[in-house]
Amino acid sequence: MHFQAALFFTLVGTLLSAPVSQKLKGMDSKTIGEAQSLISKILQEIPETHAAWITSKSLTLGGSTDSLQFLKSMIPSAPILPNITEISSLETGLVNMSTGLQLHLNLLNKLSEATSLPKTEQVTELQADIEELLEILDKLQIKAGFNASKEHSHGPEQDLVKNLTSEYKTQAAAHLTLHQLQEFSREVLQRIRDILLMTSGTVN
Repeated sequence: MHFQAALFFTLVGTLLSAPVSQKLKGMDSKTIGEAQSLISKILQEIPETHAAWITSKSLTLGGSTDSLQFLKSMIPSAPILPNITEISSLETGLVNMSTGLQLHLNLLNKLSEATSLPKTEQVTELQADIEELLEILDKLQIKAGFNASKEHSHGPEQDLVKNLTSEYKTQAAAHLTLHQLQEFSREVLQRIRDILLMTSGTVN
């Protein structure tokens, strides 16, 4: 009995630690490539959106945000993306990509309601591309055998607009949102590249 119990737990442990390639077999490189193209496009659009949306010359994309430390609490932090090395990190990575992108989309949507920010087509296009990428990430989760979110919820960003009590705060919030989105999108791109590379090496 002791031997059988040990064998059972060994088999369970083996299944739980199965290589990520088992899940990658269900993820086609075409869909992953679409995700890579879209996140690359989003990264190109962020500076264009910032230039069209942010009029304050003191807010420069890519520069230090230390002087805005007192305003950073307005912007919810993006989730951490794990290195994708096993099934659990693949699932967590895909979920956190979706969660982080949805967070920034919600922030952009809320900021778009502010009358002190100009209405620009760059913001609209950026929002549309994030929405499309979220749909692709849902597909990837399903193809990998994970449960994709049926709908993306709204979180603490709901209270953002009521905290924007001045034009400068609104500009700073938009700047910080795009700054954080840029950093997060770079991480998303790297994780998607990792998945694409691992998929291309999977034997079907």
